[in-house]
Amino acid sequence: MTIPTRPRVRELELVPLANGADGMYALRDPYGYAETVALPMVAAMLVTLMNGKRTLGELRQAFQRKIGKSLTFDEVKRVVEQMDERYFLDNERFTAREQSMIAEYEALRTRPAAHAGDAYPADESALQDHLGELFTGEGGPGLLPWEGNVNGDFAAAESRLCGIMSPHIDFRRGGPAFAWAYDRVLSESDAELFIILGTAHTPLEGLYSVSRKDFDTPLGTAPTDREFVDALSQRTASRASTNEAAAMFRDELPHRNEHSIEFQALMLQYVLGGRRDYQIVPILVGSFHPFVLHQRVPDQSPAVFDFVNALRETVANCGKRACYVAGVDMAHIGRQFGDAELLDDSRLKEQWTDDQQLLARACAGDSVGWFEHVSSSEDRHRICGLAPTYTMLEAMRPERGELLKYDQAVADDGTSCVSFASVAFYE
Repeated sequence: MTIPTRPRVRELELVPLANGADGMYALRDPYGYAETVALPMVAAMLVTLMNGKRTLGELRQAFQRKIGKSLTFDEVKRVVEQMDERYFLDNERFTAREQSMIAEYEALRTRPAAHAGDAYPADESALQDHLGELFTGEGGPGLLPWEGNVNGDFAAAESRLCGIMSPHIDFRRGGPAFAWAYDRVLSESDAELFIILGTAHTPLEGLYSVSRKDFDTPLGTAPTDREFVDALSQRTASRASTNEAAAMFRDELPHRNEHSIEFQALMLQYVLGGRRDYQIVPILVGSFHPFVLHQRVPDQSPAVFDFVNALRETVANCGKRACYVAGVDMAHIGRQFGDAELLDDSRLKEQWTDDQQLLARACAGDSVGWFEHVSSSEDRHRICGLAPTYTMLEAMRPERGELLKYDQAVADDGTSCVSFASVAFYE
């Protein structure tokens, strides 16, 4: 293996794992081409200097200027070799791996469970126990109605469940909120089709990406309704430009390692698998930051307007009982996300207040109010579910929503907080 003379690190995530100068950092690949590794502070800081312009000798000099410590040439070389070996560098070696993995994934009919064995147990029995504890543990809604009243008369209900908001944070932190949302799916919905709108954490070709692949889970496969996807594709093509429409349905790769939909597919399989047949429609939603930047309601964009209307019409004409699912989180605040201050009780209460105001817009079915609440502050709280929730509210137009669970995952050292909620929507 030839050592790059001017190494350049790919677009990766470097996240501190502990405090202090001797703390460790996690180097993550959001695209899933390389496995996460833990780096000591010295190696992590050296990696941040690998911009493709510096030679190994220049990396030594830049490191000493920035950190105030010296490294030998062999130490720098060793870190570069390790980065290259693990496919963290942007070079021909990585490109060959990327092309091979893309071809392999595109040939699959079923998307593998990318986060099994990491974000949740891969073993079926252990996973059943793990997910069951989300319902019966502290803060959960209680034991699922595995027998008896699950097959109630949904048609006789005063209003029908038409959608849920569910987190996409990890189950360890967001578990009870997942449980509250899917408790309603089991007890109050007879839907055969679930339209899952998830936050895209990596770039899309356009604003939306619709997958035709089934979603595998350790509990079984969540099948995708390809007939629905084809109908949606045709309606979208009749509204949008040829390039926009084609991009939505060929942009499969971002789904490969994305957790926001995978977690929802897993929960659906847990509560519905073996009870009744169902299908999903996996849709990733890209960033609405340009709309925030220009204070422009997304529906004024033909790309959003055309897709939302095509989605609504396809649902109305598919002949199946449908339910929307938004796999979303809310605020991301604290030093880990770029804020200056450490988080104290006062700041967390302030965020609680702002989140309650935002959720009130969602529960009122007010998609414009939801967006304008975020855009009025230029999204300073970094609402991760802005785009999927707006799209869902516009498409399903609920009469009302009910907040089921709200929570904040706060780091022990006060450097980060992620807020999230579960909401049930009714028509």
